[in-house]
Amino acid sequence: MERFERKELKYLINNKHRDELRQRFMVNMQHDSFCCDIENKAYTVRSIYLDTRSYLFYFEKKDGLKIRKKLRIRTYNNSQPNNAGFLEIKRKHGNTVFKERVRINLSETPNILNGAELHPTGSDTHIEKIALNRFIYLTKRLKLEPKTLITYEREALIGLDDPMLRVTFDMNLRSYSQPNIEEFLREKDMRSIENSHFVLEIKFDSYMPVWIRHIIRDFGLRVQAISKYCHGLEVWHPNTLEPISIV
Repeated sequence: MERFERKELKYLINNKHRDELRQRFMVNMQHDSFCCDIENKAYTVRSIYLDTRSYLFYFEKKDGLKIRKKLRIRTYNNSQPNNAGFLEIKRKHGNTVFKERVRINLSETPNILNGAELHPTGSDTHIEKIALNRFIYLTKRLKLEPKTLITYEREALIGLDDPMLRVTFDMNLRSYSQPNIEEFLREKDMRSIENSHFVLEIKFDSYMPVWIRHIIRDFGLRVQAISKYCHGLEVWHPNTLEPISIV
């Protein structure tokens, strides 16, 4: 199981600035191990978000709650049923993120909703079980169901001196509403969330390095409360969910 706490800041940026921004970050960073062997240096992230029938997690975000959570199932690239999937509980308190993640086989994702036993595949079975039980407990108690599939390409950088420093470029965001819980690889009928901009995320443990602050200043970037989940829902339900304003 992975469990960590970190700061996370998001920025929505026009695609025309992506190459120049990458060059600035690459002075003190490098591509992470998952990007290095890929031709375009970006892998595909696929997440199915769970929520209540009344969209509790969505409205926690929309109402600006400082303490909120979300549950999702995530996989990477063109996964097969026996490849790894991850059950994630992501809690947020202001700009601080607390995340627990359990590794399972994708073939077992239907068991999340049908009550059959799940088998974590990580190395620490005892701790994995604790996190898995928490995920299943929340799913059952809140009667969670799949609400949207969010897919995008991610280029990820890590710090040369601090491997916990992470910067990601999330591009070609798209979504599908009301997916089946195993529909990670779906591309048919997906709707574009954002084509002209990408989401830049800066993640760090304690404090942001001064050189990153200089990049933010030089490009005139400002932090935005961007939720891929919320925006992915709103492109499908414009008349029932209030749109997020993206500047």
